[in-house]
Amino acid sequence: MNMKKITNRVRALAATVAIVVAGGAGIAAAANTAAPASNATQMGMGVNEFGMTKAFFNGHPLSFTYSKGFYCDASVTSGATSGCEAGANFVKAPAKSFDPLYITVPLGFNVPAMSMECPAGLVCVDHPGTIDLSRLEPALKGLYPTLTDAQLTTALTNAATPGHEHFITTTNAGKAEWWDVKVVGVTSLKEWNAINAHKSFAFLNTQVKKKLTTGVIPTNLFLYFSVN
Repeated sequence: MNMKKITNRVRALAATVAIVVAGGAGIAAAANTAAPASNATQMGMGVNEFGMTKAFFNGHPLSFTYSKGFYCDASVTSGATSGCEAGANFVKAPAKSFDPLYITVPLGFNVPAMSMECPAGLVCVDHPGTIDLSRLEPALKGLYPTLTDAQLTTALTNAATPGHEHFITTTNAGKAEWWDVKVVGVTSLKEWNAINAHKSFAFLNTQVKKKLTTGVIPTNLFLYFSVN
């Protein structure tokens, strides 16, 4: 993905991470606060927990059951304490077979934290607590003319994972597997509500193609769960 496409599609992603997490605080504030917890045992390896979240599939909510900590491909450079990265695709997957997991993130507007399946400011079971967004920094610099390069780099390199919803395209017959995480930024509350009302990746993908959201942003992150 070239820088022009990044600017057009995902410029709001890193710019609003702190807004999503702190309900109005900006990147500058994030740069001056304590680093968020990574939820990792080591770079790229998450704490093993057992728990559940929900997702949308073909117009219905379904439950996920997690049984392993996250995996972030360590061959992809990341400055986050978790080893996770947005803006670059994985090189080495944790398994030969896996399916995509699309997460939607609200950009530039507030969503009540607890209305999201994985609320802002909290770390969902087996998710990373931090993620590196610094690959987007050249496209974002112009949005923060009052920040020094060092402040923006600090904020983006080890950002708290923002609140989000989950969308899947298969249930994998209820069998546990690794899921390749892809991010879609949603830039208006109206669009956010419409996507959540339809509860399907088919509708989400239509909005992506219409450029009513950002494009699909790759990561080096995988989550492990079964669909109930």
